[in-house]
Amino acid sequence: MKILYICTFYHRALLFRQQMDALNELGHDIYAFNTAQYGDGIADKFIPIMDSRVKHFECWNKFDRIFFFPRQWKIEKKLEKEYSISEFDLIHSHLLLSSGSTALKMKKKYKIPYVVSVRVTDLKGFIKIPGFRYLANKIITESNGVIFLSNVHKRELLNKYIYKKNIENVENKSKVIGNCIEKYWEQNINITPKHIDNESPLKILSVAKIRPKKNLTVAAKTVSILNEMGIKATLTIVGENQDNEEMKKLKQYKNVELLPFANKTELLRLYRSHDVFLLPSLEETFGRVYVEAMTQGLPVIYTKNQGFDGNFEDGVVGYAIDSQNPQEIANRVIDIVNNYDVIQQNCVRLCSNFFEGEIINKLDIFYKESLKRG
Repeated sequence: MKILYICTFYHRALLFRQQMDALNELGHDIYAFNTAQYGDGIADKFIPIMDSRVKHFECWNKFDRIFFFPRQWKIEKKLEKEYSISEFDLIHSHLLLSSGSTALKMKKKYKIPYVVSVRVTDLKGFIKIPGFRYLANKIITESNGVIFLSNVHKRELLNKYIYKKNIENVENKSKVIGNCIEKYWEQNINITPKHIDNESPLKILSVAKIRPKKNLTVAAKTVSILNEMGIKATLTIVGENQDNEEMKKLKQYKNVELLPFANKTELLRLYRSHDVFLLPSLEETFGRVYVEAMTQGLPVIYTKNQGFDGNFEDGVVGYAIDSQNPQEIANRVIDIVNNYDVIQQNCVRLCSNFFEGEIINKLDIFYKESLKRG
């Protein structure tokens, strides 16, 4: 099957290329069309994935982020200039509105079926405007299939934005398929049981870019509360600084260590040297770092009603929390400590749900079923 990905952030995520390569091994022929704002350059670590299978163009300006339809016109003209659309069997739109409206236009013009992914960013922007809600319903009902990264996103879309007359249509062609982790983590699972040493501080780890949406100050407050409760705890935050004000706030907390971006080898060492993983993000599409932590036997704490929530019941691999309530988070940390051996073993056992083979096979079946609907 020849499939065209349409997206706007291929150049900032390795996930797409991992999927493309794995699907190619199954016999598919995958290409990516990626657009970006003028001046949105490609970081060095992403240059290796910008090869002949990818066409990347800076073709819209900062005002086009506000004026939706002029931007779409620019994207569609560029797409038609670069590809013979009729050669593809299927289009995969990786955003509901911006890429989805392009996929809808291509279907009308070239009779090429498409599927669409729904991400957390799709649920926070234009879709709240009535006219765009109508467009979102049109895109989804005309599609051959819909992918959600989590049940949380599916519930939110169906409950808030899909017209009642369309709900059955969407339900019948929807699949929840999470992201797969990189093979590095599959190949380096930590099968050595972890145990809490009550004589040593509890070592909590967060891996995220330092910016307000990651809500790392709440993680720091949680550690302060734990220490006030008589539980010695430290927090290590690993990630690139993208907000100096946020960094200043974090530096004010005791028992917090701030480390810069780390490669996979260093991250592996950090995961293995810590006890609990905490990331109370305000928004999260999926959160592969939670699964990375699971492969190393770290129980995880994640935000209720965000990407990772819904994959497991509370207490299985960790807990979903109110991201604005550090006292609640501290209580859940204590719950983990009280049942640590069982939870950490569950993490190691259940992380395989997100291995590449598992996820790519689901995606392969989804594409084939979607094409049959055509």
